[in-house]
Amino acid sequence: MRLLVTLLLLSSSAIAGSLDPPVCENEQFRIDADFQGGELDSCKFKSSNSAELTFRAEDYKVDDAFTWFAFRVTAQQPRDIDITLRFPTAYARYWPKLSINGKNWLRAPQEDVVLLDQGKHLQLHARVDEAGLWVSAQELLTTDYYDDWFAELQTNDSVRTAVIGKSVQDRPIRLAKTANKPEAVLLLGRQHPAEVPGALAMREFVDVVLSDSELAQQFRNRFTLIIIPLINPDGVANGHSRHNAGRVDLNRDWGPFSQPETLSVARLLVGLNELDMELRLMLDFHATKMSPTMLFYHQIPEEPTDPRLFADNWLAAVRNRIGDYEFTQDARATSDQFNSKNYFFNRYGIPSITYELGDVVDRQEILKYTPVFAEEMMREMLRAKPVTQGK
Repeated sequence: MRLLVTLLLLSSSAIAGSLDPPVCENEQFRIDADFQGGELDSCKFKSSNSAELTFRAEDYKVDDAFTWFAFRVTAQQPRDIDITLRFPTAYARYWPKLSINGKNWLRAPQEDVVLLDQGKHLQLHARVDEAGLWVSAQELLTTDYYDDWFAELQTNDSVRTAVIGKSVQDRPIRLAKTANKPEAVLLLGRQHPAEVPGALAMREFVDVVLSDSELAQQFRNRFTLIIIPLINPDGVANGHSRHNAGRVDLNRDWGPFSQPETLSVARLLVGLNELDMELRLMLDFHATKMSPTMLFYHQIPEEPTDPRLFADNWLAAVRNRIGDYEFTQDARATSDQFNSKNYFFNRYGIPSITYELGDVVDRQEILKYTPVFAEEMMREMLRAKPVTQGK
């Protein structure tokens, strides 16, 4: 488990996220988005120390009215700048995060941000010097972050890694898994590129389940853990808010499997069947504006899962441990939407849960409470009747 720190140490990349990203500069400042995860549609200076930046969704098919932003400002010498961020077809969902190196991030001070036009746009006041200032909707967890994570996973003797497919733009879809057992738990991440808090929680969750604790070892002796943390690498690299490079919301493609990213997971699942391995639980990590902390979408009691009442029992056990810390539980009937929650329940009859972290959740709370969710997941799954007895 990594140490709690004031600043999160996160990776970024100098690889461009899009072709010929816009740049604007004057005698004092330069503004660009020429890095992985960068997103800037246009920019212009209104005065020597005032700039206006425009951001749009990655394609016209994005139907959620919010837009990712990520850019960098440098100055010839230390100066103040006022930057207006405009979202012509969206609204300012994200409070700006700031970094002096693209790795360590802090929320912009309250006094330096003003919401404009009833929250449709925002204005940021910042001090910039030669080292530059990175500004982003959320921390930049680019493909380099996942490269580093997989390098770490490969040092774990209980884990094997593999490439299970390629994205639209030929980036790898990677898997980490523990030893083959008759039962499996699947963890999915980063279908929607902008949902960074879910990615942070997923890594903490995985750390706990792969730890050397007695509980984790007991869990892995019975269950195979299947980890696919970055399903949408193109969206992450290109600074998308929601879609992949094929202009598709991957969390609406479970069933059609029209995109290579979801199809790679579908093929993996066929391989599990050939190994006589039963899938018992699916957790899909996301982020949301609907809760300041955590939100869990799962099946209603009238649609029983195997294990039965897993979500209710799991989350009740968590509440017993964390006391007054509030999170939201939202049971929803299966719909005809092709999302992961519906697909895995319909296909396998298992608990299929969308594990949402709030956009604004305190990052220290992620580090503090995620281990509780991971531990109680393992305990509840170990209480379930094994498939050899229940199938």
